[in-house]
Formats: sequence, C-alpha cells, structure tokens
Amino acid sequence: MEKVKKILDAISIARRVASSNASVLIMGESGTGKEVFAKAIHQASGREGNFVAINCSAIPENLLESELFGYVEGAFTGALKKGKIGKFEFANNGTIFLDEIGDMPLNMQAKLLRVLQDGVVYRLGDEKPIKINARVIAATNKNLNEMIKKGLFRDDLYYRLSVVNIYLPPLRERKEDIRELCNLFFDMYAKEENKDIEYIDEKVYDIFENYIWEGNVRELKNVVQRMVVLSQNGRITTDLVPEYIRESVKDELIIDEFDLQKMIEKVERDTIRRALELSNGNKKKAAELLKIKRSTLYYKIEQYGL
Repeated sequence: MEKVKKILDAISIARRVASSNASVLIMGESGTGKEVFAKAIHQASGREGNFVAINCSAIPENLLESELFGYVEGAFTGALKKGKIGKFEFANNGTIFLDEIGDMPLNMQAKLLRVLQDGVVYRLGDEKPIKINARVIAATNKNLNEMIKKGLFRDDLYYRLSVVNIYLPPLRERKEDIRELCNLFFDMYAKEENKDIEYIDEKVYDIFENYIWEGNVRELKNVVQRMVVLSQNGRITTDLVPEYIRESVKDELIIDEFDLQKMIEKVERDTIRRALELSNGNKKKAAELLKIKRSTLYYKIEQYGL
C-alpha cells in the first residue's frame, strides 16, 4: 500500500501546486514520466505561455547559455544575424522545464540562480535586461543532496528549485498501474497507426506485470508501440511481446495450465510477494497476514528466491 500511496501523493501534490508560482523539483529514475508530470502541472496551471522543455545533459556546455538565454547578432562566431530568442523568453508567462538539472555545469548553475532571483535574463552579447515570468520546473534522476556534499551542485540553487518536491516511484513499484498504462498506450498508438485493436490477450498483462521495467514507463511505452505496429487483424498476442521480456519472466508465467503443482506454487509465490509488499518487507507482519508461522515464511522466501 505504501508504494501505491507514493504515486497518489505525487499526483495530489502536482494538482495542489499547479496554480501557484512555486518552483517544482521532480525526482525519480530515468523514464518514470517526469516530463509528463511537468506538462500536466503546466496544463493545470492556467498559464497562457508555452511549455518549453530543455535537457541540460543533451546540450554542450558552451551552447547551454545561449540556448537558455538567447543571443544577439555578433555575440559569437556562427551566431545568426538576427540573434536568437532563448528558452526562458520563449517560456515567458508559461513554464520552462529543466530536465536533468543535475548535469548542469556549476558556472551555469550560478547564472541560472541569478535569473531565478532577479526575474530577468541577459542575451549573450547584450547588457539589456529582459524581464521574464516563467514558472520553473526542474527534474533529475540524481541525488542532488549527495552532489551538494561533493561540491557538484549549488545548495542555494537547490533550495530555489525545490520549493516543492515531487518523487515519482519507478514502475516496478507501481505494478498496479501497468494495466492502465498499457491500455492508455495501446489506445494512443492504435490511433497514431490507424489500427483498430479489438483483442488483447490477458497473458500480455500477466507478462508485463511480472517483468522488472528497468526503463520504467518509457520502456513500457516503446514496447507497446512496437507491438501495435507489428499487430495484425486487431489482435495483441504474447508472440508480439519482445523476446527479452518473455525470457525474463518465463519462469514466472510459462506454466502448463494443467500442471496443478506449478500453478499452486505460482499462486503461493505471488501471494507471499504481495504480503511482503503490503507489510513493507516486515516478515512478522507478512506472516500474520498469511496466517502462517514466521519460520514457514522464511522457508518459502528462500524456496522462491523472494
């Protein structure tokens, strides 16, 4: 229940903070849907400006400043004659999403902090301040507190960005969301590919719910897109599931439906796993939930490799 609560808490916080001007820091592993959350906050904010996303790790350090703040004609070799508007200006009266903020170089962190404090930007090559009103949402998959201790991230910038913190748990901690996410993505890609999906094998959901999604929501999304593209006659079947996923969960799911002993073992294993999740790993509480001795639970945990 605690893991379910984490995602519900994240959604609740996002809804409450959306209409404010507070900076938001979204934390979570790569692929957990941080940009999706940022967009949802922007859309619920009532802001009339653009939602502008920039990946701080994807832009070379020497270009990041001009991307964020823009530049004027002649600012540097290769600059456009008319200059260029920066992401902050483009996001005026809207939201700027700074993804992978943990990868921003220290010298740029100082310049970003100045913008957040003063509410103005200076285009490269120009001393004229430009007033901006952009709501800042940042995201990271790194531990910024550890980076601060190592001198890799400014603590003053961290406090500016993290007025509100939102943590997105990885998909492996949100098994109960997988079916709903699958259906959402199947519908989305069916429309994109102009396909009618009329049948989805129940075993597809079973496979997905037993797979450990290291790539999180992004990986699930890509897998579903691939399956829709390859589907025929409106049917989504297990043979469309990538082989690496089927191989990963075959011991969990590839069971002869008439092999009673293996079916019993599967039910027992899944029930114990669920009890451990509900008790947050507390074996005493899990044993009480299962109405078995603690020694029996320890034996079963070792037997099933849980």
